[in-house]
Amino acid sequence: MVERLGDTNDVTVLVDGQHPRRFANLNRVTIATNIVIARRLPPLVERCAVSRRVAIDQLELACGASINIVASPICGPYGHVRAVALWAGDADEGLPPLPNIGVLEWDATVVVSASASARSLLLDDQKVERLMLPEMLSYFDRFEDRSQFLALLSFDSPIDEWIGCATRTFGDGVVHRLHLAARASGMGTNRTVRAVVCDISDVEAPVPPDMYSSALRNVPVLRGHALALIDLNGLVIHDWVANDHDRIAGWSHHRPLLHPDDQAAILSAGLEMLSGTATTASVRARVRFDSADDWIQLESWWTRIVTGDQPQVLADIAIVPPMPASVLDKCSRCQGISDEAA
Repeated sequence: MVERLGDTNDVTVLVDGQHPRRFANLNRVTIATNIVIARRLPPLVERCAVSRRVAIDQLELACGASINIVASPICGPYGHVRAVALWAGDADEGLPPLPNIGVLEWDATVVVSASASARSLLLDDQKVERLMLPEMLSYFDRFEDRSQFLALLSFDSPIDEWIGCATRTFGDGVVHRLHLAARASGMGTNRTVRAVVCDISDVEAPVPPDMYSSALRNVPVLRGHALALIDLNGLVIHDWVANDHDRIAGWSHHRPLLHPDDQAAILSAGLEMLSGTATTASVRARVRFDSADDWIQLESWWTRIVTGDQPQVLADIAIVPPMPASVLDKCSRCQGISDEAA
């Protein structure tokens, strides 16, 4: 399986046979048993990507055998081909089933869009087309090398590619190991990230859940409060913990709009903690989720908990009553949380 996550037509290998790879050279894949096959792979991938359909190249070997090289497209949430599955074998041989591969894409606001196959891998086929980063990460029992993953979203000197693995328990109780690869491009508000996720459970046994993530997600939280884990390099919330039936729990799948008059205070607190001049802060801010909604007053207490290249803040965030009645009334998922709370 090769990726086409960047803005160019360059491709690299993410899975070769049963083995995960780290952006490997296409010319060295297992199916390229000779130079003739190796030379045919790049144009075949390009033809498949442009047509968005299965492409087949027939080849007669010197021994007289006839083989087919098949390229199958894997589309992202917006219809572009972001990965291609390749297979080569005897012309009379049936195609093996495609591996379970999905595609994720998100922008600078960290709103994630997922292809149908990605929703199957991450969300058990829930009908959720767009989700926020904290909700996406909350489905994993373990997410390896999260600090490097967050470096994709840093304001200054972000990295442009990342490879990692994650463990997730599916709805049937079976634990799966997922191989993820991401590429990022652009800067600031124009930055985009695309990722491929592939189930490799048949090759690598899932790693046990991460005890620290499990502890954070089960820590007691006061009613009306949430705990947010914030990456200071990008001021990105990547974990959101609240009581299951608390209305604030639903905020993990919404992007808040920050009051213009409060943006400077948030940025100032983040920069002070990033530089190390402060390790704690108390911040008041107003948010809403729709331009027609009333503003929600929040109070938060920040504590810097990780230093180094990827410093982190743990923030206790509380709603200052009263809570406007109109907030998130249009969201069926949030309504379900409110109904359960009642």
